Amino acid sequence: MSQLREPAFDRLVALVLRVGAFGCFFIMLAGLLIGLFVPGPLPAEIERAGVLLMLATPVVRVAVAGVLFLREKDWNYGAISLGVLAILLLGAVFGVGEH
Repeated sequence: MSQLREPAFDRLVALVLRVGAFGCFFIMLAGLLIGLFVPGPLPAEIERAGVLLMLATPVVRVAVAGVLFLREKDWNYGAISLGVLAILLLGAVFGVGEH
């Protein structure tokens, strides 16, 4: 690994986090505003989509970081990132329905 990462690496990871944060905020805000005017389950479903985006944002960030590390031929950090991604996905798959 080079001692200095590309600034594009950090910008892309920051972009993923920024899009996820602002996206979930606006989706949840839309669900809240729709809930003021539209009765029924639609507002709750929109808010649930915002929460799912909030939960998916760190997972996407780890995937993007893993791909970027592998593109930079930084095999150790790439493998670690993909290992963390596998742990997150396995936890999501096997943790569903657990209380």
